[in-house]
Amino acid sequence: MNYGSLNRGVLKSQSKLLIRQAPPAAWLVALVYSLATDWLSTVINAVGPWTAEFSELYADFYAASYGEDLNAIYQTSAAILTWLRSTYGYIFIFVTIILMLYTAVMSYGYTGYALGVVRGEQPGYGELFSRFYMAGKIILATVLEFCFIFLWTLLLVVPGIIAAYRYRMVPYYLLDDPDISVLEAFRRSKATMRGRKWELFNLDLSFFLWVMGANLVVELVGTVFLNSSDIVYTVVTTAATTLCNLFLLPYQEFTYAQWYVAVRPAEQAGQNEQQPPQW
Repeated sequence: MNYGSLNRGVLKSQSKLLIRQAPPAAWLVALVYSLATDWLSTVINAVGPWTAEFSELYADFYAASYGEDLNAIYQTSAAILTWLRSTYGYIFIFVTIILMLYTAVMSYGYTGYALGVVRGEQPGYGELFSRFYMAGKIILATVLEFCFIFLWTLLLVVPGIIAAYRYRMVPYYLLDDPDISVLEAFRRSKATMRGRKWELFNLDLSFFLWVMGANLVVELVGTVFLNSSDIVYTVVTTAATTLCNLFLLPYQEFTYAQWYVAVRPAEQAGQNEQQPPQW
């Protein structure tokens, strides 16, 4: 497919078709991914010995912020910083970092699954867990991307947004060619996105109502259980998020994978790469 023939309506229609036809069912893969990421984090934070203390401190800080009491905000912020320097605080920070890095690797697995579906390779659940062998590169790429975007954002918000789009294709290049260096993946992404950021931005905007609708559902469900215990509230909102993502996650990821396959320069494609679906 030539870049000039890209049409987000066609891409999204093809994604819906792939969702219906992909074996195993796309919603089941999305469910497994959610269980292995969102639910794992929820369970760990629910049973962690730091949960009760941190929840209480956060509730105090939220109440102070809502009341716009500067003195209370200062006191609760100081209490949180003091707690973070405690034993439980260090454990909380360590576990949070590990979960973030684990989730980054899993996200590459799901992106690899989406690429496989788009290319007609029929990947299974195992694809979600298939990228831990390249965890070092994934973590380095994630940290570098965060640093680059953060540094550009220090100038102004707009340069930061542009930088975010400049490096959006980094995961795809690392997945397609794990032997290249992380910096080479950044270089290829930068070259591919030159003159195409606006197209991808418009593709993102086309999902805006879907994302807002999903967030609204989660907020409404959360409002019903607002006065429940922290564990009940977290479990219910996580369940609502999971239900929304059973369709929305593959819908988005299949569309972005198609976009990448269509715009990737031919000279960078592997010789044995299957042709993308024709539409």
